[in-house]
Amino acid sequence: MKKYYLFSIGMLALLLCTACPGPDKNISYKVNVDLLPNKNAPALQSFAHATSGSDWLLFAGRTNKDSLIGGLHNLNANYADSSFIPKSFNKNIYAYDPAEDKSWSINYSSFLKSLKTNLCKDSASDMCKSLTALDNDSIDLATLFINTNPLVTQDDKGFMYLIGGYGPEYYSYFENNKSWQKDTVKTDSVNYITFDQVARFHIPSMIKLAKQQSLNDEEWSTIFRYGNSKDLVSTGGEVFLMNDTFYLAGGHNFTSNSQKYVDAVYPFTLSTKDKSIVLDVNVDDPISDVSDPTAPSADNISIFRRRDGPVTPSIYKNPSSGAIEQSLTFYGGVFKPGEDLQAWNDAIYVHPDWATENTLYTYDTTYNQTNYNVYACANFVGFDSSSNKLHTFLLGGIGDGKKAPPGHLSGFTKTGLHITMDISKEPLQSNTPEILSNVFGDTSSFYGAESILIRNPNSIVYSTKKDDTEILDLKTNFKEKSTITVGHIYGGIEAFTANPGTYGQGNSAASRKVWKITLTKTED
Repeated sequence: MKKYYLFSIGMLALLLCTACPGPDKNISYKVNVDLLPNKNAPALQSFAHATSGSDWLLFAGRTNKDSLIGGLHNLNANYADSSFIPKSFNKNIYAYDPAEDKSWSINYSSFLKSLKTNLCKDSASDMCKSLTALDNDSIDLATLFINTNPLVTQDDKGFMYLIGGYGPEYYSYFENNKSWQKDTVKTDSVNYITFDQVARFHIPSMIKLAKQQSLNDEEWSTIFRYGNSKDLVSTGGEVFLMNDTFYLAGGHNFTSNSQKYVDAVYPFTLSTKDKSIVLDVNVDDPISDVSDPTAPSADNISIFRRRDGPVTPSIYKNPSSGAIEQSLTFYGGVFKPGEDLQAWNDAIYVHPDWATENTLYTYDTTYNQTNYNVYACANFVGFDSSSNKLHTFLLGGIGDGKKAPPGHLSGFTKTGLHITMDISKEPLQSNTPEILSNVFGDTSSFYGAESILIRNPNSIVYSTKKDDTEILDLKTNFKEKSTITVGHIYGGIEAFTANPGTYGQGNSAASRKVWKITLTKTED
């Protein structure tokens, strides 16, 4: 009886095993991008965004005015006054529900006026004094809303964070006095800068305001905090929140007549004081390959000299502890040092909890993106814990696989990339990407550049021992189904030709299109 019992258990285990994916199973993932009939989303690109439930909070960035002035900026124009022209800046704060295809909005100035009115009901209060002090220090809070390509993220407590962005200094004075400068002197010059601003917004309260709903005193007291830091001046980079620390990744400090790349990843933390509008910013030592990334010479030698590229959340298995830790990855990006404006095609993995050869990053020179999808685009990442594989999808944008001629961007593309990496192997190394053809379907236009993938709020993210990540838990999400809804792609640049060179009819525009993204898992 004992032998028969053991044999039966063995047979049962064998039968169960044949029903489960084993090491010999060939698992593949297919991404599907389907255009929704939505017509009422605002046309935006390079904007700030956050979510609360099914609602999206959208502001800043650029939009279409006067014959499609949104879209790709004029590459051959004066960046100070005709490439990012004032009328293209979005002045509204939107709430948008993609399920209902319904949009609400208020002008940014309405928010700032209401903020001052409600926080200064008692002009002697600490909250009012701290808000008033910002204005006395020549801080123009309008630049939080009149800027393009800020760095944004959100936490799990309902707060959104905005860093940097590029736009006209003292925009509210231009609105009020018809002058670009703070004084009343009339001038035709336009002073564009990359901002050192750092702000925190309470997402549900901002959405209520956009819907023109009233806030109570408690909501007003927590809706907004403001700080700044000369170390965090960036546009065209990304920011991530990992284990209560923020990481500003790449980008550049661009003004009307100068440019300096960030050349690093900057860790920083934020703190607030009771009854004060002030947000304290504490910046740690930069993660870089150069000793001083602020030096002008760093632009000529740093591998972190990257902006406007796909920077994605990532994870790795720490060989020292065996724990899975959070990280971030640079895939592609522009531009390499030199005069020919070529893109980066290798990868950098920044792992702040693990040092290799006394550095907190791994430079993967074996990886080659072959000039595909090298510009910022909608993307998402998933992790399959049964195989230790990280799956990164880059969808559309700029980078058509061809080397751009000197002085030009690579063309807009209809392709996507599927990049895989075994997080348990050392050194970290991505596999040759799979090229996904025509991901946006048979369209005459090109999509994806500066677009955002807004994750399905019902999807399950992967959790490390320390914290949740932004990465889909593929094993759990596919436990009972073969197809999952990843989320939506929204906004960005619609290019009507592969090399538009500028905005306007027949060239490019800011997009209002909404696409549903699904992922299908198959086993052979």
